[in-house]
Amino acid sequence: MKRKYYTYMAALCSLLIFASCDKEAIDIPGTETEKVPITLSASSLPVSVDVQTRAETIDGRTIGVVAANTDETTPLTSVDWFDYYLDHVKASGTNTTLNGEKEVAFSPAQYWPFNPAEYLAFVAYSPYHGTNGDSRVERVSGTNTLKVTANGNSFPDFLYTEPVGPYNKETAKAATDKAIGLGEFQHAMAKLDIQVKLVDKDGVEIPAANFPNPNRLRIAELRVSTEVKNGEFDLLQTTSPKAWTNLDATGPKEIVRTHISSLITLTATLPTYTNCFLLPGTEEKSYVSIKIQELHPTTNTVVNEVLREAKITEFEVSSGVGAKLEMGKTTLLTIKVKYVPIPDPDTDVILEGQLVEWDYKGESTVTIE
Repeated sequence: MKRKYYTYMAALCSLLIFASCDKEAIDIPGTETEKVPITLSASSLPVSVDVQTRAETIDGRTIGVVAANTDETTPLTSVDWFDYYLDHVKASGTNTTLNGEKEVAFSPAQYWPFNPAEYLAFVAYSPYHGTNGDSRVERVSGTNTLKVTANGNSFPDFLYTEPVGPYNKETAKAATDKAIGLGEFQHAMAKLDIQVKLVDKDGVEIPAANFPNPNRLRIAELRVSTEVKNGEFDLLQTTSPKAWTNLDATGPKEIVRTHISSLITLTATLPTYTNCFLLPGTEEKSYVSIKIQELHPTTNTVVNEVLREAKITEFEVSSGVGAKLEMGKTTLLTIKVKYVPIPDPDTDVILEGQLVEWDYKGESTVTIE
């Protein structure tokens, strides 16, 4: 009996010694070895107040998160952002409310440094550039700069946050919902919206009741193109306002948004054509093209066709002032298609009217976020 007792004790001691070597497995609340998950939140984009405000949510967005090691006293402008704790790690925007914002969730979970004396600073962007991210966003090697390209005939709506911090795990534990706020995601691109209106010879919009009947006017194409296919955005730039660099205008212009590619009737209730993003400041190298057709009343063959293309700057904000593409703003362009009635003295022949070239120097408004 005595020998068996000592054998049992030796086995128990071996087990305790083995367990004490696994520091990662210890999670003792209230100690510096407590594992605290990093929980982040961010503001949704602005709530809509009119048709021009760019209202969105981060729900479903891929997000890249950068966290740099720092201490409690170093200002954000002096943080070494290449001392990575999280090196462009993928997260996802959700619709879960935390701290009055929406959760930015990691999968798998990420944890704060064990030592409460170790602090982190954060900056984020969307869409994410890496695996399972958006192929139109590419990280410039060895930097915190993202190159955004119009691959697949469109630009992404690229977003960014301002750097925040420093925070440690004790800050997180004391925060509402234990979530650290990244702040509001800002738009880095310019957004272009387009309206198409039928107007009379004086440029006055024709009401629906006065449209030609039958209506034989069709829009065959509505496209946006640009010579500037990519640019670079530094997440840590300190200039104000923020700026894109290395804008690439080499090669032929490229279509970046096709709103209409098959015949639709030109009516008074056409929607605003939206979700087109362009690099800010490229209005002299970006274009809108439209093709309008008038069909024969019986054969539906094309009897008249107008195809026009114009630079963004040819759309006038006011007399002699062209429209611009500005970061975080929506530019609304109005294409006016003139339809002029033709008086006909012969009562046996009725001519509804004729189509004339669209007024590319139409209206343009710019709305600040």
